[in-house]
Amino acid sequence: MSYCVHCGVELDDRENMCPLCRTPVIDPWRVENAGLKPEVRLSSEQPEKTFNKRLFVLLVGVLLLIPLLTVVIVNLATTHTLTWALYVLGSEICFWAVFILPINRSGRTPYLYIAVDTIVVALLLFMIYLENRETGWFFPLALPVTCMSGFVVGLLFVIWRSKRTLKIRKTGWSVLVIACLLVALDLTITHYIKAAVNLTWSWYAALPLLVISIVLLAVSFNRRACEWLRKNLFM
Repeated sequence: MSYCVHCGVELDDRENMCPLCRTPVIDPWRVENAGLKPEVRLSSEQPEKTFNKRLFVLLVGVLLLIPLLTVVIVNLATTHTLTWALYVLGSEICFWAVFILPINRSGRTPYLYIAVDTIVVALLLFMIYLENRETGWFFPLALPVTCMSGFVVGLLFVIWRSKRTLKIRKTGWSVLVIACLLVALDLTITHYIKAAVNLTWSWYAALPLLVISIVLLAVSFNRRACEWLRKNLFM
């Protein structure tokens, strides 16, 4: 039985490449018996990218414009003013900001897109709120939930974009952040409904996530445990 010279993972006799780090496996006995010289390809040729981003964005824009014009015409014909058609417009703007804009501007920092997405979703909810102000749900409920969600998404990007942090440690911090988000959502919703600051449903989800995050973070700071996981579970 042989092992990878780079990461130490146990290798099968028939493998030509390490399944973990993709290091080529050279068996001198196998090469000598075959009468061949060992050749190592450090880089593989990749096919050229043919995806036209501008054309894709243009096609999506046309597809979104067709239903928008349809509902605007129907709304104007039936009510002689724009009411529910604005919801379709806001939904399409959200779709564009969340899915299409990052494709057209790939390579840029994701934090700008997260901020734009958060603002666009908040504006859509505010537009819906203007049509129904009786309950006053936007400022005490919708706006805090939207801002907290955007902040958590940005924080998760910060965690996973760190190149020097182990994956298991990133997972531990991510689980902890999600547990804190559940607690914050529970407090916000309970305060809006009951005008009280207490936890109700978040206990059942936050406590197991907290335990999982503590275990993952503890293991990530144990060198022997990390080595065992890396060699046996490819983590």
